[in-house]
Amino acid sequence: MLRNKGHSSKQDNLAVTAVALQDHIVHDLQLQSLSVADYSKTRVQKTGNRSTSLKRNAKAATDTGLKKTTQGGPKAEDPEKEYVLDPKPPPLTLAQKLGLFDPPALPLSADEWDRVKQRSVEQGDSMQPCPICKEEFGLHPQVLLSCSHVFHRACLQAFEKFTNKKTCPLCRKNQYQTRVIRDGARLFRIKCATRIQASWRGHVVRRWYRDLRRTVPPADAKLRRKFFETKRKEREPAQ
Repeated sequence: MLRNKGHSSKQDNLAVTAVALQDHIVHDLQLQSLSVADYSKTRVQKTGNRSTSLKRNAKAATDTGLKKTTQGGPKAEDPEKEYVLDPKPPPLTLAQKLGLFDPPALPLSADEWDRVKQRSVEQGDSMQPCPICKEEFGLHPQVLLSCSHVFHRACLQAFEKFTNKKTCPLCRKNQYQTRVIRDGARLFRIKCATRIQASWRGHVVRRWYRDLRRTVPPADAKLRRKFFETKRKEREPAQ
């Protein structure tokens, strides 16, 4: 009997370990539909039942316009604000709780994000085109990963959807953290302002040079003679 009990306990441990490993692999591949603990379907069913119950209990009402309440619209997002997209780590899987895999890294602190951003600035990532679409960042939303690489937000979302993994397209780091930054937009504004100022200064200098040529005689003898001949013709009365 004792032997059978020991054999059954070993089989139970192996079964638990196998289930934990399978569940961890499924979570790692982000296949939530195959996960053991799939709460998405139950949530959908609950919301569906709730919507049907609301439809049954709904009553027709006539809008007279007397009791209209003014509700504020959606708050505009600060164009200069930087924020973390995924501040909370994913819940521990059974394999991580059993010690079979290392738990996920904790969210980066503000100082750690500052060091990551400083590393990205030193590399000049925001000054270069997006590594995915090879276009300038411009005013499009931009994201900084915890591995200090920078991408368009839409490009990174498309890449994650295509690969079905959360892996950096450059260094292949898994389960990175993401932060929205505005460096690309700031550099693009500075670049546009520089172009506008250069165009205006060029226009002013060219106009000043044209006025200078009309008023100051050149130093070269041939050009000087031509300059005075032109001036004499302008002063002669028209016949």
